[in-house]
Amino acid sequence: MITIHNSIKLTPTNYLSWKTQMEAILIDYDLQKFIDGSYPAPPTTITTNNVVSTNPTYQTWLRQDKLLFGALVGTLSPTLVPLITQSKTSYEAWQILANTYARPSRGHIKQLKDHLKNITKGSQSITDYMQSIKTRADELAALGKPLDQEDLIEKVLEGLDENYQSIIDAVNGRDSTISFDELHEKLINKELSLRNKISPSPQPASAHATNVRSTPWFVTNRTPRLPGSTSTPTQGIITNSPTNTRDNRSPARPFLGRCQWCSTQGHVVSRCPLFRQQFP
Repeated sequence: MITIHNSIKLTPTNYLSWKTQMEAILIDYDLQKFIDGSYPAPPTTITTNNVVSTNPTYQTWLRQDKLLFGALVGTLSPTLVPLITQSKTSYEAWQILANTYARPSRGHIKQLKDHLKNITKGSQSITDYMQSIKTRADELAALGKPLDQEDLIEKVLEGLDENYQSIIDAVNGRDSTISFDELHEKLINKELSLRNKISPSPQPASAHATNVRSTPWFVTNRTPRLPGSTSTPTQGIITNSPTNTRDNRSPARPFLGRCQWCSTQGHVVSRCPLFRQQFP
């Protein structure tokens, strides 16, 4: 019996991923020979002493092939099942799917190249963006049109926006070509840095405190001259007493701004518990 758990469902756009998984499973079951043509059906009958009878070897082969055929059908999305309903063997079904989605036709290759050319990051995450490029590149490779490593990296850099200019400049300045995985890691770190960057609020609460401090200290702390006094007013309080220091310090004002992450009043994003929970 063939049991395929949690298999990828074949769709018109993921043939390469589906094929990779199915080949690994069938090799493990030693059933790859049924779909690659190396184990054709034996004769349906045999002749012994001029007596024609059913070939038991064929019956065994047929039962195993039908089990494999049923397993393949279970991995297809419902809209693709009609493609192989007329197939007599699992080999025929496999060939139909390969000719439909992996045939290196000029139109198919042109379609993949155009799709790859138009991919940009936009609002996607770095992971989704690079995965979409890698998927199209792998599909082209399966059709016999693999992309050069430098062309693949250049395509990734072309679709980035100006926020990633520092990474683009660093990669272009290298003497050797960066690997796809290394570039992915660098871009993820940059993406996280951009996400953690705190944008300035329109009117932070600290602006009021700045305006208050703009008045000279010696004016706000000047000791008033008493009527009839001939002494010079004291500018500030020259003392080492901690009591006097506390008395002349204005009371702390509560923070009135809002968090740029959760919009809660009273704290900034660097002290936001929700942000720390999502990005520890």
